[in-house]
Amino acid sequence: MKYIITSALVLLPFLSFSQSIVSYHQSSNGGQAAYAYEINNKFRPEIRLYANTLIEDLYLKLMLNYDFINKENYELYSGVTAFTGINEDMTLVFPFGLNFYPFDNNNFGFLMEFSPSFPFNGSGAYFSGSWGIRYKFNKKE
Repeated sequence: MKYIITSALVLLPFLSFSQSIVSYHQSSNGGQAAYAYEINNKFRPEIRLYANTLIEDLYLKLMLNYDFINKENYELYSGVTAFTGINEDMTLVFPFGLNFYPFDNNNFGFLMEFSPSFPFNGSGAYFSGSWGIRYKFNKKE
């Protein structure tokens, strides 16, 4: 199953007519494979799946991110996320992140994200952070 999901995340950008982005986030909670669809260089819906988990432990994140600062070599963003596992309660997350592109080819870059999280079951808020890599596919004309 994870091979199907990974393949879909890799192939979808080639089929899309938008600025598509794939990324991988690493944290103490495990890795996340992500696909984003950039709209008008500011608004970026994103879907993330936790990697290295069993199907019964699958987590899916749906994110809505907004770039407050969008320069040629970096983006500063925030957003809102709702995520849940198959047998878990919903959690509301407010990510704050930085994408930076240090190379001449601004398609490949790095990311850092800090996220306060608030479970709906009242079990207590917590913070998480991640770092990773990001690749932007050029918009097709």
